[in-house]
Amino acid sequence: MSNERMIADSRMTMMIAAVAIMSVLAQLSGTEAFSAGSSTLAPKHSPAIHTTNTHRSGKTARTIVSQSALPSTASAAAASTAAEGILSDLPHSAVASNLAVSLDRPLLSPIEFASRTPAHHRGSVWSSFLAVLLSDVFKTALVAFLLALGASLVPRLLVARAAAAAGTTTASGGTAGDAGTTMDRLSALASRLLAPVQNALTKKTGKREKEAYSAPMPFEGDGGWGKCTLRSKHAVGSFEVYDFALPESYYTVPLALGQTLEFCCLSRDDDICTGSLYPYCAANGNKAAAAAAGTVRVALPKDKEGDEGSSKFNEVLRTELRPGDEVAIKPGKSHLTYRGPSVPVTDVVYLAYGLGIVPVLDQVRATTPRGSSSVRVSSVVWFNDNGDDFDLAVDDLEKEYLKHPSKLAVSCIVVGGDDASKGGGLEGNAEAEEAVPYFDKGTMAVVAGPKRFAEKAKGYLMRKGYPENCICVLP
Repeated sequence: MSNERMIADSRMTMMIAAVAIMSVLAQLSGTEAFSAGSSTLAPKHSPAIHTTNTHRSGKTARTIVSQSALPSTASAAAASTAAEGILSDLPHSAVASNLAVSLDRPLLSPIEFASRTPAHHRGSVWSSFLAVLLSDVFKTALVAFLLALGASLVPRLLVARAAAAAGTTTASGGTAGDAGTTMDRLSALASRLLAPVQNALTKKTGKREKEAYSAPMPFEGDGGWGKCTLRSKHAVGSFEVYDFALPESYYTVPLALGQTLEFCCLSRDDDICTGSLYPYCAANGNKAAAAAAGTVRVALPKDKEGDEGSSKFNEVLRTELRPGDEVAIKPGKSHLTYRGPSVPVTDVVYLAYGLGIVPVLDQVRATTPRGSSSVRVSSVVWFNDNGDDFDLAVDDLEKEYLKHPSKLAVSCIVVGGDDASKGGGLEGNAEAEEAVPYFDKGTMAVVAGPKRFAEKAKGYLMRKGYPENCICVLP
């Protein structure tokens, strides 16, 4: 009777396992079909970094365009026909958009350039397999299989344990104590095999916790000052990036969006020099916060002619301070304000020139993740008079775009000549005209750059319908 029951349990386990395998295979084939047929419904393209000739300088500009940019009229028509065919085969509720689009205004991706699709995104077997693993059908089949296996094995183990305690003999002719010993051996073997994996996971978790740990830096000196030490500097295009080490490797400087950091030091002549700069945080991989822990970075123009405001401190930092020198720091003023009537803000347009991208990048990182703010779409238009200057933040902007392709549009425009920093790259520039949208309710504009550029950019935005109380100028 016991043998018949064991055979029946085994058959039941095999039947449930077969059903689970058939469900997984059915889900695999269905997922591949949907993935192959829905490529035009989900944003799978990387941002196109397009090289174009400029109107003024003859140099080049790199543009990251949003997902709706189309290669050409012919390819646009072909893509539209394919999309209509796919949509006709799908139920109306199959595709849900996370981007609210009004009929009275265009999507904030006005520049239409060629876009490219990475080869690893096309018909990837790995993506299909991953979709199967994350599907509800696979999870249900796996749970059913584990339940069936447990229902078959647990009674046997309990019977074997009870028989071992009583010293009885099993139906197979061996003693129950032998069965218990065998299970103990299997358990010990499994523990030995899994021990390296468990140790590796424990070390990795501990390392992550150590890396993720951070604490706000205390400013307990007179006047609320703290200190940092110049560690290194390196050039990026026409700029110089300075790294300062905080007293502890896990310290961070708690600053709000649009808030500056105050610096103070002594010159060789014992003059007190102060400066106000926006911290520059270049992402390390995808962990900008981890990269900022224990370090404060600022960027300055190599040429002192590009300085404004804190020119004396900038000159001392550029020519006198050496690695190992200490500088006093404390949080400065916050300049990001909105006085417009439309609340909440749903769209933000950034106009930045040169180092003005530093506070803009910080705001983009903070507002684009879903659920972090009311902002649905951000459009960044970045001007430089030298193509190499885009190296300061173009990689970071591209990473943000890849994470949020439906919420971010970035345009990098080269404007040459002495009038570039004076706003000369705005008026009459076709690329700027297309990149900067007209005002709509709920839109806020942020301008960051030299004073002369900011004045011109503010007037340019007002001519495009932006009320003055909806424009924030960062000094």
